[in-house]
Amino acid sequence: MKDKQYLIAVDLDGTLLSGFDQYDDKSFELLKGLAKEHYVVIATGRPLRSSKYYYDLLGLDTPIINYNGALVHNPAHLDFPKQMVYIEREDLFQFLHDNEALITNAFCEIEDDIYLYRETKEVLPYLHLEGGNLRIGHLEEILPSNPNGAIIFSHVGSESILENYVHEHFNGRVQLRFWYVEDTVVSEFYNPITSKAHALRFICNHYHIAHEFTIAIGDGHNDIEMIEFAKYGVAMGNAHPDLIKSAKYLTSTIQENGVYYFLNSFFNENGYHQE
Repeated sequence: MKDKQYLIAVDLDGTLLSGFDQYDDKSFELLKGLAKEHYVVIATGRPLRSSKYYYDLLGLDTPIINYNGALVHNPAHLDFPKQMVYIEREDLFQFLHDNEALITNAFCEIEDDIYLYRETKEVLPYLHLEGGNLRIGHLEEILPSNPNGAIIFSHVGSESILENYVHEHFNGRVQLRFWYVEDTVVSEFYNPITSKAHALRFICNHYHIAHEFTIAIGDGHNDIEMIEFAKYGVAMGNAHPDLIKSAKYLTSTIQENGVYYFLNSFFNENGYHQE
């Protein structure tokens, strides 16, 4: 891969995509042009199977960050040194067992192998089943090795109990972060070294990209470390309030083509003109 200048890391859902699959075509077109001269990197919580379409649409040959940084690899260059981060499956088993009264569902993945406790309506949009291998059952019985992390569904009001449990029992080995879907609490059970920021640092080191040439754009709580890491950390107008507090720059919403307007302005000011 020839030397390029900036590393531009962009989240998918809520940043380039809305409603799981509606993409911002104006921002995509600009990124496709920028990718000819810069390292455009997708940084997402999704697995590869549901992000590869957008990777190909952008014509990328760069690494991709999946599972919020638990997997860094390059689909276009298989000699790129893959980096994977795991949680201990015994920690997950203990967490599920001791909190079974609060937890309604859970699933985890090892690349494209999906291990689901039980099939329920609220979990289906998160599974990205196309291209995946699904197994359903008690995770203690079907999970063969350590997964990249786990997604937990629990009752509203369970947050502080689950958070305290993790703090008291795992000595910093795992963490939880929460978001909400209607009347269900969704949390990610993850290794604390898993972050998009760690993944970006790994990519920067691999390609010898100086920090002053890093741009990151996102909207979610899972983008905070990435936004804080980048020289130019940008929050979408529709971003989580905590991310907006952490960002150095604020752009418009995804519906207003926020990625396009920030990058177009940034690169025009720095002498780049899209072909």
